[in-house]
Amino acid sequence: MQLATIKRLPFVRNWLRQRAIRKYLSPRGRGFHSGHFETFAQARAWLPPSPEFSHDKFTEEYVNERSRRIWPFDYPVLFWLREAFSAGATSLLDIGGSIGNQYYAYQHYLRYPATLQWRIQELSAFIQQGRDIARQRGADALSFADDWPVAWLDSDIWMAAGVLEFMEDIDLASLLSRGTRKPRHLLLNKLPLTNASAFVSTQNIGFGSYVPHHVFNRAAFVRGIEEQGYELVDQWEVPERNFLSLGFDEDVFDTYSGLYFRLKP
Repeated sequence: MQLATIKRLPFVRNWLRQRAIRKYLSPRGRGFHSGHFETFAQARAWLPPSPEFSHDKFTEEYVNERSRRIWPFDYPVLFWLREAFSAGATSLLDIGGSIGNQYYAYQHYLRYPATLQWRIQELSAFIQQGRDIARQRGADALSFADDWPVAWLDSDIWMAAGVLEFMEDIDLASLLSRGTRKPRHLLLNKLPLTNASAFVSTQNIGFGSYVPHHVFNRAAFVRGIEEQGYELVDQWEVPERNFLSLGFDEDVFDTYSGLYFRLKP
């Protein structure tokens, strides 16, 4: 009997899946995904208890590494930010922007408008440190909040990098309907988009933390934003991110995605 045939035997498949899940729930599973659910509640019931993103180690990583360098997937964002600033944009809502990583990293590659307002919406665990670092670095353009001020929703640019999938109760379309005017530019990076049906998975993010997150159906995600009056101007692959789901091989896909939308006239 060939190995591939043996792996398809029900008891062998079940053993392989359980072994993969054990790896996922260990330190060796950092960066991997696992599970296939309909809701965040189901995913959390399956996961061991953890602080999720509210862990000091994450702020240390953002301060010491992510605010000081860029990656290949940042270059499309830099290009379209430059275009937006050149067209007169002066306010930016950075959804899930941590302590201001992208503001600090991008300032070496972009000329920011003199009146720039870079507004960071984040978990409360990151806000005080973000404010302290901004004060130390003289980053007067930065401001922080853990809610959704209406004035912030009226920003010229909305940017979200690797965060929309972790938002449980709020989706982008509903947020776009809250402000008094819609942003002209939407820059969405590091999105888990699949051609299969949408579902909820989980990710081992390290330091004993696990988080549920959405995996979006690509066509439905794009259509939902287009229905808000936007056109898809650009899209790119993010090969530095892939979706490797331990124990759930049928969910695997090779790259995350980036999208740039512009409000139609």
